[in-house]
Amino acid sequence: MRRLPVWIARLDGARARAALGLRSPRAPTALAALVGLVALVPRLRFAVEEHPLRLYVFGDMAIYLERGVALTERARTAWDTFTPPGYPALLAALHAAAPGDLALVGACQAALGALTAALTALFAYRLDRSLAVAALAGIATALYFPLVFYAGFVLTETAFAFLLLLFAWLALRALERGRDRGGAALGLAAGGVLGLAVLVRPSLLAFLPWLAFRAVRGAGPERRVARGALLACALVIAPVSVHTSWLLGRPALVATNGGVNFFLAHSSCRSVRSAAGGEIVEVSTHYNRTHFERRCELPRPFLDEGAYYRAGLAEIAEQPGRLVRALGGVAEGLGLAPRRAWPNQPFWPGSIEHGGLLDASSRLFVPLVLLPAVVHAMARAWGARRGRGGGGGEGEEGGEGGAAREGGPGADSGARARGIAWAILASVGVVLYAYNGNPRVRVSSDPLALALAASAWAAGARRLGARFRARARSGNDKRVEAARKSRNPNRQDAKDAKILFSSWRSWRPWRFISGRST
Repeated sequence: MRRLPVWIARLDGARARAALGLRSPRAPTALAALVGLVALVPRLRFAVEEHPLRLYVFGDMAIYLERGVALTERARTAWDTFTPPGYPALLAALHAAAPGDLALVGACQAALGALTAALTALFAYRLDRSLAVAALAGIATALYFPLVFYAGFVLTETAFAFLLLLFAWLALRALERGRDRGGAALGLAAGGVLGLAVLVRPSLLAFLPWLAFRAVRGAGPERRVARGALLACALVIAPVSVHTSWLLGRPALVATNGGVNFFLAHSSCRSVRSAAGGEIVEVSTHYNRTHFERRCELPRPFLDEGAYYRAGLAEIAEQPGRLVRALGGVAEGLGLAPRRAWPNQPFWPGSIEHGGLLDASSRLFVPLVLLPAVVHAMARAWGARRGRGGGGGEGEEGGEGGAAREGGPGADSGARARGIAWAILASVGVVLYAYNGNPRVRVSSDPLALALAASAWAAGARRLGARFRARARSGNDKRVEAARKSRNPNRQDAKDAKILFSSWRSWRPWRFISGRST
């Protein structure tokens, strides 16, 4: 017992040193590195050992692989434009380094997935300046099974998620740097990454109107960063667009598969058949296969993107109710669909072994991720409208953490981070509605939703803690008042109650965990 004070002093010293380390500017980077390591282990194990890519080369996987190998062996043809060139270019680079070695592709995708989780942690830290929020978002992304799952396929999800998070992080850093040269350079880098992401998935073009709006109507550095990003994005896309147009003999952007997807999203066809690449090809989507039986055939080739857009608009004009029915694609993409057995599970191509995890991930996304994020965003907007500036409520525990709570630079950073995340998620919603209602379409943007949800859950925990403390404070005050009014000459109980409550208030483990000062 004599050494008890020594042990207490050592624990206090260790706690003080840990708190000082958590307040260090390097703490978020260290946390992101730890999150990346946590994310790397399950992805390497899944993509290299448990689910080797070489055993799952069919459908879209076989097409991507063939296009990637073709880039190293022959010139592109018009039929190649039906597949966006970004991901095949990555496969071509890996094929040149190790021909035919899909284990290298799996290892590369595992590394990209780990970097995605690390970037998610860094991005989430900017939301609230809270290490707890960053850790929650990063670990959730690291262990989120759909992202682990797609690392084991020759598909675009992993590479696109990395580019999406890298763009969001670079854009946010550019806004934080403001008007200096570093901010301009980061804005250009963000635009270049955005262009690469568009080459992987042209559906990200739905995000560009928001960026163009910020380039025209943005305030302060937002306008400059948005303009630089648009310029760099255009410089990356332009050569591919020129080459695609030359191959087709008419103006085109990046790829020619958008028209077919638009037609399928607004028709009642299970699939559509047409001539492509000198043969008859049948194209379908997960949503159409699970909802319709009729197989359609159009006389125009798939590469005639305009013809399929016109055919889709004609379907809408014939039955305007299809515009409402297309909302089913959004619901399907968000996981609000009846449970289906393989091969019609969510997250195409699905899995017999891992169907339970995929189904759980699909069904829990809205109640645990999207809904808390939306409610938190609405609460913040309501709080800002009432002049409180934050959505978590009034007082010390209800608002943001650190500089964000005080209305300093962190508040601007958090608002900008939320703006970028919600703009990207809104563009994903547009794609689910207009092109393809499948959870696979949105899985690459799920890390941003997980970051927003982590912020929402942390805000809810702070509010709940504030209510418990207020209730405890009220009860303690009543007990102290009762002791004071009593005629008992021994008033020590009241004094002890005050001392105990004061000591309890000063010890706030959630402050220590989140890296905020006590």
